Amino acid sequence: MGFKLSLILGGLLVVSLAGSTYYINYLNDQIGILKGNQIVLETEIEKQNESIERYLEQQKNQQVQLNQLEADKQAAMKDVNRLRKTFANHDLDQLALAKPGLLQNKINKASARVMTTLEELTNPNQFDEKPTTN
Repeated sequence: MGFKLSLILGGLLVVSLAGSTYYINYLNDQIGILKGNQIVLETEIEKQNESIERYLEQQKNQQVQLNQLEADKQAAMKDVNRLRKTFANHDLDQLALAKPGLLQNKINKASARVMTTLEELTNPNQFDEKPTTN
């Protein structure tokens, strides 16, 4: 009976060792897969961080452009208010009847200047980056 018991215990020991070896190999494979996934994730995180930095830089540039546009708008509003006050103080109908050539030349020059400014302000390419030369 002692011999059978030692054979059974020996068999259990061999099965236990084989099972442990298989389980350890399985865990090592899982560790390898997880390390590979970690490397992929770290690379993707770096890409996302770079993307966020580029986005924030673009936001800064847009804010600067918006501030510039707001300043230009305020300056234009000051000019409009100044011109309204000027026109409110003058009777242009009487001047146009008395000196039509004088008024026509001034209006044509001012209209051309306003159109040039309007074209500059509404140019869709005005914010494109220009190549810099050193």
